[in-house]
Amino acid sequence: MKTLILTEKPSVAEDFARALGCRRKDGYYEGGEYVITWALGHLFEISDENLPKRWDLEDLPIFPERFEYKLRSSQAGRQFKVIKELLGQTERVIVATDAGREGELIARLILQKAGLKDWSKVYRFWTSEALTSEVIRRELRRLKPAKEYDSLYWCALARQHADFLVGINLTRAVSLRSSGGVWSVGRVQTPTLALVVQRDLEIENFKPKPYWVIKALFSVEGKTYEGVWFGKKNGGRVGADKDVDEEEEEREEEEETGGVFDYETVKKIVEKLWSVRQAVVSKVEKKKRVEYPPPLYSLSSLQRDANRELGFSAQKTLDIAQRLYEERKAISYPRSDAEYLSESSLPLVKEVLKRLKREDLIERVEKVGKRVFDDRKLTDHHAIIPLRDEEEDWTDAEKALFRLIKRRFLAAFYEPFIALDTVVITQVAGEEFYSRGTTVLQLGYKELYGKPKEKLLPKLEKGQKVDVLKVWSEKRWTKPPPRYTEGSLIKKMEKLSLGTPATRASIIETLKERGYLILNKKHLISTEKGRELIKNLQESKIVSVEMTSEWEQQLESIYKNKKGFGGY
Repeated sequence: MKTLILTEKPSVAEDFARALGCRRKDGYYEGGEYVITWALGHLFEISDENLPKRWDLEDLPIFPERFEYKLRSSQAGRQFKVIKELLGQTERVIVATDAGREGELIARLILQKAGLKDWSKVYRFWTSEALTSEVIRRELRRLKPAKEYDSLYWCALARQHADFLVGINLTRAVSLRSSGGVWSVGRVQTPTLALVVQRDLEIENFKPKPYWVIKALFSVEGKTYEGVWFGKKNGGRVGADKDVDEEEEEREEEEETGGVFDYETVKKIVEKLWSVRQAVVSKVEKKKRVEYPPPLYSLSSLQRDANRELGFSAQKTLDIAQRLYEERKAISYPRSDAEYLSESSLPLVKEVLKRLKREDLIERVEKVGKRVFDDRKLTDHHAIIPLRDEEEDWTDAEKALFRLIKRRFLAAFYEPFIALDTVVITQVAGEEFYSRGTTVLQLGYKELYGKPKEKLLPKLEKGQKVDVLKVWSEKRWTKPPPRYTEGSLIKKMEKLSLGTPATRASIIETLKERGYLILNKKHLISTEKGRELIKNLQESKIVSVEMTSEWEQQLESIYKNKKGFGGY
């Protein structure tokens, strides 16, 4: 019985051919019971040939009674002819396109258009591991009926139809009502653009305000330490409202406990304390802080770190990760939204640690528990992990990205970082000053990231008297929120469920290619064209992050909740 294996790319077909001992033919490989061929990504796209050729507001909205498809190019047509002929000569089909939403759509459309009737003989090849010969042969023994992935196909089809309808209608509507040219509108790209436009406007309209921080320098037994005044009415950070996660992407958070906008208040307090020469320690509180290693990488978190640490764009990170997966066979499937591993992958992890020459960590694998291994937090793929070590002939970019992945993987099996935090309150003539110190007790996983700075305080006890060397104030200015980088925008998109791990990079690239965003050093900035688009759409729900997020969640629920039609 001949079996046809359909992959998404020629390079993946070559991996299968190597594993199964097949020889190259014209558009396919063949050997033994297997015939292996490939798509070229999407061979089919929704046809616009039945749409009104002349753009007119009177024709909107456009809702085709039936979505017709066409081959994307002559090259796609030639390869589809090969697939169709092979399908007529084989009795069983294995879908081995990328294990995700778009891969499922690519394969199903090809098989449908090729006239496949008996879907009971179609099986799905699915793995998160790199396609080594060993993995391919093993997973070919674990095939599942393609029917189990029907809802994934319906999810992908709904996404494709939704994007087509939004694009074809709103692009025409906005273009006809704008100053000229074609204005592309998309279900995910437009609300993403709106985030950047809104942030840019906040920055440009921001008016900095002065505030003052009061400090004191204390001395005890020849050692000094600083304290920051905080009043009960004026406690808390001073500054513009910011998303804490985004703020951390841009700058280290200042350790401030208070700031005062009213300079007269500041002046009175400094004058009151100017001549005071002795203070008393009113509180000493020590607390052990335990920080566990960060979770393993999903694609989004990898893109954020690669942007911040390596300066890679989101698309560059995805492209390099794909090469490390497909060509180097060095990492697991990269288009993953998971930060956990399956509970059955303990043997794989131990084997990988051996390959990385870190046998010393193997005993920790059984101890980390659901912090790393948790089936409940997985969907289709596990987190991105290394599968073997790097080699000399890799490019510098491949080595740099791989080392991020390797470091995060190894860190997961280290001991936690432990520090002793000390908070001291020192009273000066009834006014309280806050000081904080940190001592590292156990470096743990931070051995891989560089030892954090310690902030040591003198040995202090409650009731102890200390000398006041000086009291002063520092003038500062409130700061606007930071501009988006690709990393922080990816994080925001993930938080708001805009797009998927596999599409977020391409969405940002599309916005740049269409002239809506530019990259200035590492910051994304909206152009006049981008701002005009959002202004023209401000009354439309298409710019609503909430609506688009809900839309994406509904699409995902088609797959997760096994929704969809029962046939083709």
